[in-house]
Amino acid sequence: MRTLEQAINAAKPVEGARFDGDDLQEFHVSEVEFRACRFVNCNFDYASFRAVKFIACSFDHCSFKEARFKDCLFAEGETGSEWRYSDLSKAEFEKSNLSLNKFVGCEGYMLAFTDCAAPGLKVDIEAQRKIRSQVIPGGLRFIRCKLQYAEFAPGDLQDSLFESCDLRDASLAGSKLNNASFRGSSLSNIDLTGAVLDHANLSHASFDELDFQSMASFHALSVTRDQHEAIVTSFGLLTVD
Repeated sequence: MRTLEQAINAAKPVEGARFDGDDLQEFHVSEVEFRACRFVNCNFDYASFRAVKFIACSFDHCSFKEARFKDCLFAEGETGSEWRYSDLSKAEFEKSNLSLNKFVGCEGYMLAFTDCAAPGLKVDIEAQRKIRSQVIPGGLRFIRCKLQYAEFAPGDLQDSLFESCDLRDASLAGSKLNNASFRGSSLSNIDLTGAVLDHANLSHASFDELDFQSMASFHALSVTRDQHEAIVTSFGLLTVD
């Protein structure tokens, strides 16, 4: 059986392979293609990936702490990849396609996505760091990402950023979004039922209406003047002179 390093160095598409326990810490991977491969208990901490394709792959109990992905592809057509119980703390994805990908039971303290396409993304990620009984806020970072129809499992997403993103028809129902920022994002038809948005920032975000009454709380929510009319409409009110 080939090791993962041997498969990468072969510079050929790798299909249907299983890699278990391979250690590629600080490894640099470029322009390799994996299809229907399974990665189990692999270590990719501090590794960098450029123009790598992971089509219909799965990552189980892998570690990607502070790994960097740029111009990578994790989806093709209606098929995405799956991440299960993996640690992506402080990892960064840039200009990558994660459409229809699924994150299950993962850790992602300060996990960042920039200029990524991720419609239909399913996210079950622990975004805060816990040390004994102490919680260290970190959150997730989404900057200029396409997140239409994305679904976030209810959880602690305080201090997260969703800035200049397309969140139309996405769901953050039941999430704790204290101090989160949605600055400049498109929020049409977003589901925030039961979400807590205390001290969150919606400045310059676009929406026709938001169902504020379905939210659990939105104390000291920041908005801008250009949103006032849409907010009044959201409460079923009419502005008269």
